[in-house]
Amino acid sequence: MKSLMITLLAAIIMCLPVHATEVSLYSADGREIVVKSEDEERMRAEGWYGFDEVYTALYSEDGRAINALNSRIEEWKSVGWYENIADVQTMLYSADGRELTVWNADVEAFLQVGWFRTLEEVQTTLYSADGREITVWNADVEAYLQVGWFRTTEEVQTTLYSADGREITVWNADVEAYLQVGWHRTKDEVRTVLYNQNGEEKAVWNAEVDAYLAAGWLREKQRPGIDPNRPMVALTFDDGPGPYTEKILNCLVENNAKATFFVVGNRLKTYSGQLKREAELGMEIGCHSWSHANLTTLGASAISSQIKDTNNLVKELTGVYPATLRPPYGSHNAAVRSAAGAPIILWSIDTLDWKTKNADSTYNSVMNNVKDGDIILMHDIHSATADAALRIIPALIERGYQLVTVSELGEYKAGGLGAGQVYGRIN
Repeated sequence: MKSLMITLLAAIIMCLPVHATEVSLYSADGREIVVKSEDEERMRAEGWYGFDEVYTALYSEDGRAINALNSRIEEWKSVGWYENIADVQTMLYSADGRELTVWNADVEAFLQVGWFRTLEEVQTTLYSADGREITVWNADVEAYLQVGWFRTTEEVQTTLYSADGREITVWNADVEAYLQVGWHRTKDEVRTVLYNQNGEEKAVWNAEVDAYLAAGWLREKQRPGIDPNRPMVALTFDDGPGPYTEKILNCLVENNAKATFFVVGNRLKTYSGQLKREAELGMEIGCHSWSHANLTTLGASAISSQIKDTNNLVKELTGVYPATLRPPYGSHNAAVRSAAGAPIILWSIDTLDWKTKNADSTYNSVMNNVKDGDIILMHDIHSATADAALRIIPALIERGYQLVTVSELGEYKAGGLGAGQVYGRIN
């Protein structure tokens, strides 16, 4: 029975009519016909086409789309339609890294609420002290600044100078390494002011100083009235400025005398008035370190900082860059001499005024031992020293000595002082 049913069902299916598949075809002018699939090739041969062959999708800037006959595409384009959807859409960016494609007609509205046309407007390039750079979304900039990145290369680079006039810009992370091999942070550290016979001055690179000296230039402007053939000594005062510096300066001015003040960096702002007056009066200002540290106990970098920080602050406050160094306690070694960048000045008469704090003792130590070319050590932070100076200065002049700065003494007695060289008495 089951076999008979299957046979009958098959016969019924074979007797059902078969409907051909229908397709739509189009003419170049936009007409449409529906034909049976077996007639498609014949109709195509007679000039009918598939939809995509006679129509092209066009887009407007406000997001509309139409299908235009190929024969009318140029007409539609002339009134603001486009074949490429990319021509009517714009990619916008946010400061937090998002991106969005919008219709051109909507661009201004999105710009008003914080979107941007270009990545450059929402990204910032930051720099590190070791030379790296990174481009981050603007929303993340502050977070990167907090962990040591910077907005500009100027913030992470330093220009350094050599004694022969070269300059180089390096990443801040590399500065110390360059300082160790002879580069310097400021031009004042690698230039020396020299003077000609007419008193004109010129800042020359340190590498050229000897050539200028050989041509007749001088390290110190010659003061009227100094006689190279008469005896001269240099009074020097350490550890200041201090409250008694003014008293000593007044006495020097009254006696038309000069002295050298070896100053300590961490005192300069407290006694900036005294420091500025020293410079205004033509006294020599030398470096005595930043904190009166024993430089021989420090590493090269710390030695450099003790000297350069003091010199730079003197320059900032007075416009004068110290030309000499007196290391605290007179202690020096190869590292100190290398870092000095200037003549190292010791002394030939130590008054021990810091120890005795007695004006008579200080006075006698000078007057009983003084000779031509002496460098005399005192300290202007002690009241007794100031009292002694008021007696020593006119007494030396009465005895026939000219009171000059250390550099003047070196100029007249030795033809100038050399950087890194150590001097006590100069004759």
